[in-house]
Amino acid sequence: MAADSISGVGTADRLSLPPRTVSRGRSAFGDRVYRTLILASVWLVLILAAGLVAALVWESWTAMRAFGLRFLVTSHWDPVAGEFGALPFIYGTLVSSLLALLIAVPLSLGAAVFLAELAPAWVRPPVAFLIEMLAAVPSVVYGLWGIFVLVPWLRDWVLSRHAPAA
Repeated sequence: MAADSISGVGTADRLSLPPRTVSRGRSAFGDRVYRTLILASVWLVLILAAGLVAALVWESWTAMRAFGLRFLVTSHWDPVAGEFGALPFIYGTLVSSLLALLIAVPLSLGAAVFLAELAPAWVRPPVAFLIEMLAAVPSVVYGLWGIFVLVPWLRDWVLSRHAPAA
C-alpha cells in the first residue's frame, strides 16, 4: 500500500468502501416496490405524452383536413378568403427561442462557473441569493416588464437620440 505523504494513511484505505452486505427480507421487498413504482412512473409519463398527442390530433383533425399541411409552410393569411398559413408564426417562435438560448446559456454558464470556481467566499451567498430570486420570478413578468418599461425607455431615450435626422 502506498502511504499518503500528508496523513500517512494508505490511498487504498481511504478509497475503499465497506463490504456490501446482501440482506434478504424487508430490504429486498422495498427494492422491488421501489423498482415497480419507478417503472410505473415511466410508463405513466409515456402514456400521458401519447394521450396528449392523441388529444391534440383529435381536436385539430377538422382544421388539418380543411387546410392540410400547407398550413405549416405558407405565409399567406387571409381570413376573408379562408386561407391561413402559420409559417411566420412558426419562424418567429423558433428565432426568438434561439435568440433567448443564445443569450441565456452563456450568461447562466458564466454565472455558474463564477459562483462555483471564481467568486470569493464572501461574494457567493449574496450573488447566489440574487440569482435564485431572478429564477423565482416567472418569465411572463419579465416579458411584461420589457413591454411596459424597457420598450418605452428604448424608444424615447436610445432610439430617438441615434435616429438619423429627417
